[in-house]
Amino acid sequence: MSALLERLAPIDDAPDDGFGDLRKRAQKVLMQHGFPHRKTENWKYTPLTLLDQRTFDEGRTSSERPETPELPFDGAVLHVHNGEVDPAATRLPRGATLTGLVEDDIDVDALVADGPNDAFAWLNIARLGQGWKLVIDEPIAEPIVVLHSIDPGFESVVHPRLHVEMTPDSSLTLISLQIGGGAGLVNAVQDMRLGEGASLTHVIDRSANDTAWIEHATVRVAARATYRAFASDAGGALTRQDLRVSLDAADAAGAIHGVATLDGRSLADYHTAIEHHVGPTRSREVFRILADDRATGVFNGRILIVPGADDSHSEMSTGNLLLSENARINTKPELEIHAEDVTASHGATIGQLDDDARFYLRSRGLTDAEAIGLLKYGFAAAAFDDLEAGPIKDWLLERLKARA
Repeated sequence: MSALLERLAPIDDAPDDGFGDLRKRAQKVLMQHGFPHRKTENWKYTPLTLLDQRTFDEGRTSSERPETPELPFDGAVLHVHNGEVDPAATRLPRGATLTGLVEDDIDVDALVADGPNDAFAWLNIARLGQGWKLVIDEPIAEPIVVLHSIDPGFESVVHPRLHVEMTPDSSLTLISLQIGGGAGLVNAVQDMRLGEGASLTHVIDRSANDTAWIEHATVRVAARATYRAFASDAGGALTRQDLRVSLDAADAAGAIHGVATLDGRSLADYHTAIEHHVGPTRSREVFRILADDRATGVFNGRILIVPGADDSHSEMSTGNLLLSENARINTKPELEIHAEDVTASHGATIGQLDDDARFYLRSRGLTDAEAIGLLKYGFAAAAFDDLEAGPIKDWLLERLKARA
């Protein structure tokens, strides 16, 4: 057993709360395969050595909470502070119910058990405390903001887990917003299940700062249901997002739109997968990375169309801007097609700002800094073209403009 595994997953007496068998199974997987390392293909750009260098203090937090942002739209709030739900700061609308998890809510079949790729998702189960289940049983007009706040003095390791259950024909906009940050580790898992005809728009806005943030999300999409993700990430000391969307029935649809705007020594590592298990189904993926200074951006997007998923349609594109000779971007789009009568396409580009465009904007009266900022913003904002106009898109683009 590695030293990191001993620290993060010690063998101890687990509480008798109905999850004992799952914890034992997860601990067994971790003992057999350990954590990913540099030779693990899907993790080779994620600097897990940072975790070895940190001394996590389970009791170390701060009484100083980050200031809660004022949002330019009305919305309900599910507040998660230092990895735990804060009931006093949580307000949910009619049609949304929050309860504790039961064993059947944890989908271990979605995890890889014969290697280290999903080790941190297994770690979340092995160290599971109180997980939560959010049930949406009708169309809800106002968004629900899952606000993750982290103390500046946070140096613990936490394993929050949220299961979102969308009943048939329900709809919701779910906004995952992270604020604050200390030198701890947040090892989060989200499971989302969309019933027939349900619609979920999932907005992610993250700036993890010094916090190591590792998140594993799985989405299962039923017939005529639609899942759409829109992610804006400024990275951090270590930011890793795994997002897997499974299209499980006819006319299911999935889309992932994202942009990472990185500077300093920040890192954002996105691994996404959209799997077409039947046809007809459709998917779309657009991801952009802007890396400046000594930042590192990683995108690995995979689209799988299994045998029999005929008449499926998918497209993927990733565009990347290197803004410094010391910045790094690693991008890898993947198409795996085993069906007939499908349409699928992918493309990837890595480049720099267009000098001619900079010259043109300067000739129109902009300073060079203003021209660069405008070009960066225009490149990044294109990832959100499919998001409907309104206060949420305006807010997301304003935050993007400040980062770009």
